[in-house]
Amino acid sequence: FGASMSQAQSGTTVEAFHFPAFHSFAPAYTKQPVKSTLQKQTALWCDLTLDYCRHYNVLWLDIVKATNCSLFVNPSIARRMRGEDVAYFLGALVERGDAIWDASRSRCLVFWRRPEEWGDIIYRWIEATGNNGSLMTVYELRLSETTRNEPFHALDLEMMLLALSALESTGKAALFSGEKSDSVGV
Repeated sequence: FGASMSQAQSGTTVEAFHFPAFHSFAPAYTKQPVKSTLQKQTALWCDLTLDYCRHYNVLWLDIVKATNCSLFVNPSIARRMRGEDVAYFLGALVERGDAIWDASRSRCLVFWRRPEEWGDIIYRWIEATGNNGSLMTVYELRLSETTRNEPFHALDLEMMLLALSALESTGKAALFSGEKSDSVGV
C-alpha cells in the first residue's frame, strides 16, 4: 500500500509523503461529535486522502488495509483510526464525487485524477501518436510497449474503462465489447 504500480515496476523509489500538522493531532483520529468540527475534520481527511493517493499513485483504498497504512496511522502519537471512521471518511469522499465504492462497499476507487482527466491524457496520446480512427484494445492502451512511458500505462482496469467511457460520452471514442473487459475495443 503506498507505492505505485509504475514505480514498483520500474524499481524507482518515491519521496516520503509530508503529512499536514493535523495528522499529528490525536483527536483527528476519532470522528468528532460536534457538527461544525466534524465538517472541518471531514474536509481535512478527504483532502489528505486525495493528496496521499496522488503522491503514491494509489487508486484503490480498502477499509481494512487502510487502517494499517500511514495515511490513517501515526505511531509517533500512538494513534490509529478505527475501521468505521475510515469508512465514514471514505464515504464522505464518495459523496464529494472524489471516489466510488466497489460493489461490496469495502473499498473505493479514489479519483485523485478524475476519469475525464485520464481520458484527456489518453486522447492527447492517441492524437500525438496518430492513432485517432484506429481500433485498439484496452489491453493495448494499458499494457503495450507503446504506452510504457505514459502516465496511463498499467492504469487500473476499472479506472481505464471509466476514462474511456468519459471519452465516449464526448464523442472522442467508441467502445466495442469483447469477451473479457481487457479485450474491449476503443
